[in-house]
Amino acid sequence: MSEEYTLKLETRALGAAQIMNGMIYSMLGFLCHELFVEEQNGKDAGYIPVIVILTYIFLSSPIFIMSGSLSIEAQKRPTKFKLIFSMVVNIISACFSALGIIILTIASLTYQPDTNEYVWSQLAGSMLLQYVLFTTIAEVVCACLIIRWIGVVMHHPERSEMRSTGPKRTLSTHHSPAEDPSLSEFSDCT
Repeated sequence: MSEEYTLKLETRALGAAQIMNGMIYSMLGFLCHELFVEEQNGKDAGYIPVIVILTYIFLSSPIFIMSGSLSIEAQKRPTKFKLIFSMVVNIISACFSALGIIILTIASLTYQPDTNEYVWSQLAGSMLLQYVLFTTIAEVVCACLIIRWIGVVMHHPERSEMRSTGPKRTLSTHHSPAEDPSLSEFSDCT
């Protein structure tokens, strides 16, 4: 007898959000490259080297897209293999995101202009780092929610969305309160 798994329908929406995060990440990575490398000829963004930030962005973007795609597929046609594979990739995505939050927080907090005058590229660089940080936070939230939902479905298939309607109870005169727990509150009335 094979077990049936049913993920929440919201898993598709979160998977789509993960795919969009990955695509936004790619575009923000190109903007970071153009600003930090081409425009400023910078080697550092605060205490973090630019190459570390760019490498992180371009390595994690495909992972975000893959985790979103697998989450959508696991929700459409859930099998034990797809659920496990989706959970593993989402765990990797969450770990990459946690690492990114650390890197980008340090870079955002320590990124300062080289001069005391207003330079648009310095302000744009700071905002760009913050956008990447907020996208990373959104990704870790999506990944953690999907991991939680898959974990619940894997360990408790009876709690899946389709089966969560609960047992149907009917009131009848021939059941005693001991047989039906929903009637136990009425046992004192007799």
